[in-house]
Amino acid sequence: MAAQSNVVINEVMASNVAYITDENGEYEDWIELYNNSGSSVNLGGWFLSDNPDNLDKWEFPTNTIIPAMGYIIIWADEDSSQGPLHANFKLSAMGEELLLINASGSTVQDITFGQQQADKGYARSPNGTGNFTIKNPTFKANNDTGISAVGEEEREDSLTIFPNPASGSEVFLRSNKQGKQFVEVFNQVGQKVYSAIFSKNATMEVGQWPVGLYLVKTEAGRQLLIVQ
Repeated sequence: MAAQSNVVINEVMASNVAYITDENGEYEDWIELYNNSGSSVNLGGWFLSDNPDNLDKWEFPTNTIIPAMGYIIIWADEDSSQGPLHANFKLSAMGEELLLINASGSTVQDITFGQQQADKGYARSPNGTGNFTIKNPTFKANNDTGISAVGEEEREDSLTIFPNPASGSEVFLRSNKQGKQFVEVFNQVGQKVYSAIFSKNATMEVGQWPVGLYLVKTEAGRQLLIVQ
């Protein structure tokens, strides 16, 4: 029987073909955890595993903090050399078991999923508490927003920003436009606060930005971003 925990496996993507890249620009499978509580949780000493006979297969680094009502992403790419949150196992698109173990060695989550669809999430609904279903992915965002990071009817050239409103330190951009493009961000008085060149996906660090409304402009379109 699983132990009680406020931290849950909230969404997985076991077939990330062209949805979102990691910080190294690679399309890797990923696991999203969500903290249902009003307090941050230190995941240092916790484990993730895809093998019930090897529960300590991958250990979270010391002082890995998941914020209150917040998310954390672990890339399941079997390449720990690429960063601290890259697990030493991959997910199977044909389906498998995934376990979350706390620092006391108790299993707090044990989920089994079947065959997955390319670029679809296997996510809880309601967010953080509900049953799992295959749906449009909501990477590091609420599964019940109704706004997928990649919509079913996405235009050939379109821009998606998520999460939006943003209350964390990172915002993710996705564009369907092919090739490299320029992104610019302006505050409410028209001052440029950010610019970069990206290709399809980008991550913006917004944790130090003042609360307010921002205009994000790319060749794929323009959208308003709310920073809370």
